Amino acid sequence: MPGADTILVFRTSRAYGVRTGLTTAVGVVTGPVIWGALSGIGVALLIARNHAVYTLLALAGAAYLLYLAAGCFRAAVTGSTALADAHPAGTHPAGTHPAGTDPGTDGAPLERAEAGPSSPYVTGLLTNLLNPKIGVFYVSVMPGLFQKRPDLWVGGSLGLIQSSMGLLFLGGVALAAGRARRYLASRRASRVVEVLAGGCLLVFALYVVWSVLHSTPAVDATGP
Repeated sequence: MPGADTILVFRTSRAYGVRTGLTTAVGVVTGPVIWGALSGIGVALLIARNHAVYTLLALAGAAYLLYLAAGCFRAAVTGSTALADAHPAGTHPAGTHPAGTDPGTDGAPLERAEAGPSSPYVTGLLTNLLNPKIGVFYVSVMPGLFQKRPDLWVGGSLGLIQSSMGLLFLGGVALAAGRARRYLASRRASRVVEVLAGGCLLVFALYVVWSVLHSTPAVDATGP
């Protein structure tokens, strides 16, 4: 299902290009592999059964989503991602204006473009790694899938299957956002995208906080 990962990959691809978006997507899909492996060796089960640890990890994830949302809102105010489509050597695709102008509006100078994330892979990884619900998912389903006791290899393999499907989806999101860059390069369009992305990330963060405060993880990992 589309979630914070989808919003993050779309926003990153539109602002900084397909390559950066795909790197972010690879970071995102690394998360299930790690969680699957942790489930296989029992670490995820310990987290799921320890409500204090689970809560702290989930709240850390919510705080990270709030941090990403704040970055989107800051970019919307400053217009710092509106010029990420500037091309080197003075070349500009059809329908765009040279760096420092607002394509499609009045040609007024814009603020200097914001540099891309220093490590898009880590940015994507943390959005998934700080989500303990993925670990709970693996702890819940693995006993019913395997006759033998899950191990590091089994858990990691299951995560790799999920990651492969996720990469296909998020890769499509990155490519679609990249194709849309020329149509969303103006300051106005950039601000709309940043506000929408920030709003979605904010809602996801608040939902995580609400779900943690109003529910107790209950995992029945009985099995072989």
